[in-house]
Amino acid sequence: MARVALSAVFVGLVACTTPPPQVTALDAERANVGLAQLERGRTLLISKCSGCHATPMPGQVRASEWPKKLEEMAQRSGLTTDQHELIQLYLVVKSAP
Repeated sequence: MARVALSAVFVGLVACTTPPPQVTALDAERANVGLAQLERGRTLLISKCSGCHATPMPGQVRASEWPKKLEEMAQRSGLTTDQHELIQLYLVVKSAP
């Protein structure tokens, strides 16, 4: 029983600390955007979103759903328009098939 509980805690900790996926030149090329933009979006996602909850993973939501989902959060988190756009770009590109 203790072993099961310990395993559940470990899985929970790993899930909370797993960073969002890195971006690649292929991601940037596929989306026709700069690699630096995607990298900045990822960095902002980690720094701005993890203060209140676990950092979202791009694959948690379909690419088409990220804009609405992020809009709900952006208003509460005080993101600037630029920060919002960069985070959304990262999430959409990385969640696209």
